[in-house]
Amino acid sequence: MAETAVPTITPDLSAGGPVDLSRVHFIGVGGTGMLPVARVCAERGFTVSGSDVRVTEALKALARLNVRVHTGHAAEHVPADATAVVFTHAIGPDNPEIRAARALGVPVVHRSTVLNALMAAQPKKVAVMGTHGKSSTAGMLAFALARLGQEPSYAVGADLDVPGSGGHAGQGSFFVAEVDESDRSHVGMNMDVAVITNIGYDHPEVYDDEEQVVDVFESGLALGLREGGTAVVGIDSSGGLGLASRLTAAENGPGVVTFGFSTSADWRLTEVSTKGRGSSAVLVGPGGAEYALDLRTVGGHQLLNAAAAVITLHVLGQDCGQAVEQLRYFDGVVRRMTPAFEAGGVRVYDSYAHHPDEVRADLAAARSVAREQGRVITVFQPSGPTRLTVFGRRFGEALADSDEVVVTGSAQRFAVAGLETLSTCIDAAGGTCRHVEPDRAEAAVLAASLARPGDVVVLMGPGDIAEAGQVLRSALGDTVGTAV
Repeated sequence: MAETAVPTITPDLSAGGPVDLSRVHFIGVGGTGMLPVARVCAERGFTVSGSDVRVTEALKALARLNVRVHTGHAAEHVPADATAVVFTHAIGPDNPEIRAARALGVPVVHRSTVLNALMAAQPKKVAVMGTHGKSSTAGMLAFALARLGQEPSYAVGADLDVPGSGGHAGQGSFFVAEVDESDRSHVGMNMDVAVITNIGYDHPEVYDDEEQVVDVFESGLALGLREGGTAVVGIDSSGGLGLASRLTAAENGPGVVTFGFSTSADWRLTEVSTKGRGSSAVLVGPGGAEYALDLRTVGGHQLLNAAAAVITLHVLGQDCGQAVEQLRYFDGVVRRMTPAFEAGGVRVYDSYAHHPDEVRADLAAARSVAREQGRVITVFQPSGPTRLTVFGRRFGEALADSDEVVVTGSAQRFAVAGLETLSTCIDAAGGTCRHVEPDRAEAAVLAASLARPGDVVVLMGPGDIAEAGQVLRSALGDTVGTAV
């Protein structure tokens, strides 16, 4: 997600409360969290409408499910017979559709309430949470369950392949949901299995420090994880280790299964290789059982995500060997360090990374793709000024792992001074940032001018930076090899 919005709207119903979804309207329906939920509603047979500031390919796919999608926000977009109007905290209280819903007496509900209601209809609910890796892990679970013939429902905050493919209403008993902690809306979500990939300090608009993040995760599990449920927790992060320790020590706490590279994990990864365009490792389980993970996705962090998925499938009663076999065919969710194209001998990857830890992980993956023959060039688009202020030094240190960085702006209209401050942080950390270009298209052209055959260019950030890909492709055809 992009920069977290501080909650400004009080919903009429909270998560867990009854909500009538028979005629539901989504404000900002094209958002990464909203669209999958809207799609599940449509596929369940509810009448769905929504609005967003522009039309995308994902929204066109949603419209093919008989969802009426409006461009822009206006009071008349809210149906008079709507049973619920759905928002996220990216929407302000002065939004005309919020005001119209209030005037009509239509319940205004947060996205999490709708997701919770959809999950309640399924007997086996899996919530995937954590600071990093939620979309990839949830995508792996949905993919593997589908390949195993389980026909799962899922709501993942990223496309699994084609635009708009992050949500689906299956006929089976499983529901896999990516559950977001950025605005604390994960508290109150009901689940049978909770997957916590890792915990670190993030969302400074909402949380004071890492300890507070851990506290809220603990509260969320205490309220939402059913009695006898299981928490699958990654313990390579200090926050994850702390949460696992608390849950294990709690009287009448849930079952806890830990994973990671750590030798103290119940399930641990060994013999790791992240060379080339894939990753491999051996996952060692309790009793010494071993499973060979062989992924098409690149990076050690993706191996951790795969481990979380396999362990969760084991908890759900699926065969681990078959699960591992199916994950061999998983190409990753869109924009999670996934190949975009190759032009002029330069390989281009899309990355959604918007936290220093994610930047570092994806650039390590890029380095393994480039190997000794090529360099890594990053076009970085920060997600918001608050995050840049809080994490600026750490962003600089992480981006210094590139050979060249081009810093660019976004729809947030960053002040150029903020981008230049980030450039200074990169240089201070030993990196090279010779270009600050607020316009993303011009930034792509600059990156092409720096590239030569064998290099890897990463378009990085959660905003619209991926849309510069076509400009980059054209520029690489014209300019690759000319940089000195």
